[in-house]
Amino acid sequence: MKSTSRKYFCEEPWTGIFSVRANGDVVCCPCYAKVLLGNVGESSLVEIWNSNKITNMRKAFLDGELPDECKDQICPVVVNGD
Repeated sequence: MKSTSRKYFCEEPWTGIFSVRANGDVVCCPCYAKVLLGNVGESSLVEIWNSNKITNMRKAFLDGELPDECKDQICPVVVNGD
């Protein structure tokens, strides 16, 4: 029997653009989820890149799940499953 559960995947947590705001905040997916990962005044970019929030998002996508940060978004991954 074919599974009816939807599988999600997004490359953004691995290859996406991280925005660094004027106040030093680093945001993943600046167009949709705007996930705050850290601040360059408080953490190194390596620490931010490997933060719990982004690694949890990566794990969710690898498992075919939609991370909580991405729920209720209008991005193409959520809307179209692309």
